[in-house]
Amino acid sequence: MRALSDFIIKFEGLKQGTHLFEYDVDTMFFEEFECFDYEKVAFKVNLEFKKQSTMMLLNFDISGEFTVPCDRCLDPVEVDVFAEEKLIVKFGDEMHQETEEILILKDNAFEINVAPIIYEFITVNIPQKRVHFEGLCNQDLIDELDKFEHKEEQEIDPRWSALKDINKEK
Repeated sequence: MRALSDFIIKFEGLKQGTHLFEYDVDTMFFEEFECFDYEKVAFKVNLEFKKQSTMMLLNFDISGEFTVPCDRCLDPVEVDVFAEEKLIVKFGDEMHQETEEILILKDNAFEINVAPIIYEFITVNIPQKRVHFEGLCNQDLIDELDKFEHKEEQEIDPRWSALKDINKEK
């Protein structure tokens, strides 16, 4: 986690008001969280940090891309991610319950590490389906998969063939 020290904001010395922070997130950032699923990670995170007397408001503007295997053809596909997230940071004891939008820090806290927050916001905004745009998949592989699928449909185990007609009876 030593590489994430740049993501620590020492807010105790900051004046009240708005402060801007800019972060570059790359593959090494994700590896610090033991996430090795993504390649060629390149994100820009702009953080608007508003310090007030009793709380802090954090507005994250996240944009970037990463490369993963396509869910259809397994060739590399670049996935774009854009997100705007907000977080309210309050101070208090542990009796308060945190929510997705509110983070409670102890009264004596003087810094906040935004790296886990950025990691969570990026991963939450990653699309579930990661595929090439229509027509850009590896067509040779798609054709092979189609052949295999049709062959499987034709060679149904006779023990299961009776189940095939269940829906037709209704």
